Amino acid sequence: MKIKFLGTGPSGRIPRPNCGSWYVCKEARKPGSKSARLQSSTFFEFSDFNILIDATEDFIKQVKRISGKKIDYVFLTHGHSDAAGGLKQLYKLSKKSNLPIIHTEKNTKNVLTEDSFWAGFQYKEIKPFQKIIFNNFSITPFRVEHAFNSKFLTLGYLFEVKEKRVVYASDFKIIPPESKKLIKNADLAILDCAAYKNPIPTHQSFPEILELAKEMEFEKIYLTQVGIAWPHYEMAQKIVNKQAKNIFIAYDGLMVTL
Repeated sequence: MKIKFLGTGPSGRIPRPNCGSWYVCKEARKPGSKSARLQSSTFFEFSDFNILIDATEDFIKQVKRISGKKIDYVFLTHGHSDAAGGLKQLYKLSKKSNLPIIHTEKNTKNVLTEDSFWAGFQYKEIKPFQKIIFNNFSITPFRVEHAFNSKFLTLGYLFEVKEKRVVYASDFKIIPPESKKLIKNADLAILDCAAYKNPIPTHQSFPEILELAKEMEFEKIYLTQVGIAWPHYEMAQKIVNKQAKNIFIAYDGLMVTL
């Protein structure tokens, strides 16, 4: 399994148009900077087929990172535009006879149809804690709390590939006890860490991630959804290294192989 981060930033992206004097934005504008971040989305590549988690508003830019590789399935975390606002872009770029199947909750599909993001894809309803079996791996959706709004129910995903367990939760503030039980001791966790020092209402901060890491005993953690309050990439990684040797800042284009 190969994991490619197509975007690791917040809904507002980095750099932002109105943050010309902020040093993080200045760093992000440099060619090849790891501080430049599109909206959070990740591509999972398997031997038989490939899975995209979230089709963001930045999809046109992000799809270039996978060099024309087929997207067989899309799993959506929730119905916000930074998670699903690129569905129409994906539809236009896909061959009509070879469209990916969109996996998400019925509630999320209804929201996207109402907000005109849905584009006529084949739809597969999924529910929290109901395992989906593929040829040589499985995916189990699990509930997380992000928007605290019944319109925007949010999921994380547990990938189980042979003996490896990979957690993906790019948007959350709270992981309920039943979900924690499911994902504890995973080999790799890709986690929301939008906030740096100070907590915010709908996303994790770094101090909260440190506590969660101790509780859940993940072997390795990559932080995504990295917000504008964080220092630039190199400085941020040094700060993280002082606190935990198994936590890493993800960046756009990063490839992880398991």
